[in-house]
Amino acid sequence: MLERDSRNVQLTAAGEVLLREGKKSLAQARRAVQATRAAAARRLSVGFYGSAATALLPEVLRAFEQRLASVDVAVRELRFGSIEEILDGSVEVAFTRLLPGQTELEVEILDEEPRVAALPADHRLANREELTFADLCRESFIINPAVGDDDPPTRWLSEQRRRGLRGRVAAAATSVPEILALVAAGRGICLVPTTAARDHPRADIVYRPVTDAEPAVTSLARRRGQLTPAADAFMATARAVASARR
Repeated sequence: MLERDSRNVQLTAAGEVLLREGKKSLAQARRAVQATRAAAARRLSVGFYGSAATALLPEVLRAFEQRLASVDVAVRELRFGSIEEILDGSVEVAFTRLLPGQTELEVEILDEEPRVAALPADHRLANREELTFADLCRESFIINPAVGDDDPPTRWLSEQRRRGLRGRVAAAATSVPEILALVAAGRGICLVPTTAARDHPRADIVYRPVTDAEPAVTSLARRRGQLTPAADAFMATARAVASARR
């Protein structure tokens, strides 16, 4: 590829071709990287768990589209007990019921709402207008862990103990439909956010307020580190929508 004499070193004809083609390949590679980054900046993957996004997500999506119509937002439901898709970056931002510090994710609370007890329609407490934790002291609960090895969930168990309950677990579930199927079958009861009760009316289940239950939160979760511009803009939009609803 090189020709040498006592004074000069120069490329052969084949070397000149290789250099020229190599420069083309490098330029193409740079353009490919730039195109990939630009395409990624125009896409955003948003996840949600159960009822966590029921109230906010549609409004946030509409507001975000008005703000950044060029960004293609993909939405997917995530399974209770798994945060892997957020940790590995498959989902950049997710609507959750998590509290800050509950997992290794970065979590920001947007809103709160009351929780109600989901009971079988023929349950001994089904005719009561409202309940307290003292009324539930004999019950076993359907739970939904925040992460796979959080069984029973630390936050749930802590609340149970503060209210004098034994924290008896009947089963663990990975979705709202699964929780309600188990409740309807008489396997146990569950405390669910009011939006879950509103969105899942069933003839075989009744929902009753639990006046001393801690509220459910709606939060945004993401893995720690720098956000993409699209994800950062989406979170800002979600904050604005949540604030306007208060």
